[in-house]
Amino acid sequence: MDNLKSELDLLESLSKKISDLIYKNEFAQISNLDTQRRKLIKKIMDSEISKNNIKKRIKSLVEKNVELVKTTEKKLHVLSKNHNKYNDRLKAYSFTK
Repeated sequence: MDNLKSELDLLESLSKKISDLIYKNEFAQISNLDTQRRKLIKKIMDSEISKNNIKKRIKSLVEKNVELVKTTEKKLHVLSKNHNKYNDRLKAYSFTK
C-alpha cells in the first residue's frame, strides 16, 4: 500500500509540474515529464491488475477448498453411517448366539 501511495504522490507531482510548465509556456520539458507520467500510470494499472488476478485466484482456491471440505464431510458421514450399520449388525449377530 505504501508503494502505491508513493507512486500516486509521484504521479500527482508530475501532473502538477506539467501543469505549471504549461502555465509558464515552457513546453520543452513537458514531453519528457508526460512520458514518465504515462509509464507510471501503466505501472500502477499493471500492479492493480496483478493484485486483482491474485485476489481472484485466492477466491477461486477458497471456493474450491470449501467444495472439497463439503465433499469430504459427506463421504465421512456416509462412511460413519455404514460403520454404524455394520456395528448394529455385529451386535445383533452377537446377541443371537
